[in-house]
Amino acid sequence: ILTAGLLLILSRISYVSVKNIYLNQLSDQTRLLTRLSASGLNTRYLTFLDAQTPESLASRYYGDNMRTQAENMRLPNIFIFDHEFRVLVQAAAGETGRRDARLLLSRTEIEALESGQSAASLPFKGDDGLWYLWGFYRLDRDHWLGVQENASRLEKVEGLSRVFWGIGTAGVLLTILSGGLLARALTRPIDRLVRFSELIGSGKFDTPLPRAVRGELAILAAALDKMRRDLAQHHQEKETMLAQIAHEIRNPLGGIELLAGLMREDLQRQAADTGYADKMLQEIAGLKSLITAYLSYSRPLKAHPEQVDLAALIEEVRAVAHQGLAEKAVTLRADIDGAPDVWFDRSHLRQILLNLLGNSVEALGDNGRVTIRARRNGRGTVIAVHDDGPGIPEAHLESVFEPFFTTRSDGTGLGLAVCRKLCRENRAEIRAFNQPEGGCAVEILAAVAEDGGKDEG
Repeated sequence: ILTAGLLLILSRISYVSVKNIYLNQLSDQTRLLTRLSASGLNTRYLTFLDAQTPESLASRYYGDNMRTQAENMRLPNIFIFDHEFRVLVQAAAGETGRRDARLLLSRTEIEALESGQSAASLPFKGDDGLWYLWGFYRLDRDHWLGVQENASRLEKVEGLSRVFWGIGTAGVLLTILSGGLLARALTRPIDRLVRFSELIGSGKFDTPLPRAVRGELAILAAALDKMRRDLAQHHQEKETMLAQIAHEIRNPLGGIELLAGLMREDLQRQAADTGYADKMLQEIAGLKSLITAYLSYSRPLKAHPEQVDLAALIEEVRAVAHQGLAEKAVTLRADIDGAPDVWFDRSHLRQILLNLLGNSVEALGDNGRVTIRARRNGRGTVIAVHDDGPGIPEAHLESVFEPFFTTRSDGTGLGLAVCRKLCRENRAEIRAFNQPEGGCAVEILAAVAEDGGKDEG
């Protein structure tokens, strides 16, 4: 905007400068011609000029003289006027003896002239529509000489105004266009880099570096790519270490479980109390479940997407979770009429639904309800698990998918983290939110089977 404004101002200044230069030159020329005309007049007979007797001998004398000068100097008119601004005699044909109102516009300049001094008026349009300029010369106390000079070139100068405005307008449009193109050229790669950094921040370390990033932004892109590789390596090292620790713990834990089981059998044969042994086995089972969750998070199986029949999969999940549902009398309802099959790794989707269903059952009291819905939207198929429990505190909604985040004393904090990781393996999205009517909902946006098949092919 500033550049566009400067262009318009410069255009206006250029026009005004050209116009002033022309007018100054024309004024100087007119004053010179006026002095030359005055030098050829004999002022001794001026007192004989009378507005009432235009055909007097003095009038004919001065008229002939001025007509000769006007012809030689190619001037439109030369005239003599008095202190009442009445034209007494003139070279051009026309009425004399009457006041010319146009002379009154230059009255201050005319009356300020000393004898022998000259001045020029501002440009004006004559009766013929052309531009003229007057030059004035004081002949004596009561008489002045007027010279009318052609200023037709002023029309061309005025035409330059339109040219300069056109140049300024074109410059403004060009500035806006080039500024828009430049801004687009800068913002597009910046937007791609911002999106790239957001994907890295969300854990998608396999995101490729945006293309067509040049100049100084290429240095930034290279730094972001190095950061991506470093984060991916650091993340991989943590997952590898987690898996190794889990394996190191699981091996001796299996031996402890075996010994605790044998001890429990011995106590049963002796009809002794097996409470401590049962407690040991219960804690061992919890540790094994935790280790399994660690391993599932650190090294999920690579996704092998296929066409998944949602109705059949939900019934399978219902059968697996039957005991947990029955203990709290939780009702599981499926609402997937008309939903297409999805393109997903079946075992991954099964584990995700089991994790989500397990979380809902944990959050619900007796006689709660869980609903699994599926619907098609513009981007794919949305699979949602709703419950009528207490929901998730608003402060925790952004953190529930983070590893090891849990609000339960006996939780591992890996259930939803595993769900998110498996969704990413299948190029799906997952989010959690509280429903207006109460309860929590977790939605998965997955590709429909036909779309996923095309991507794979």
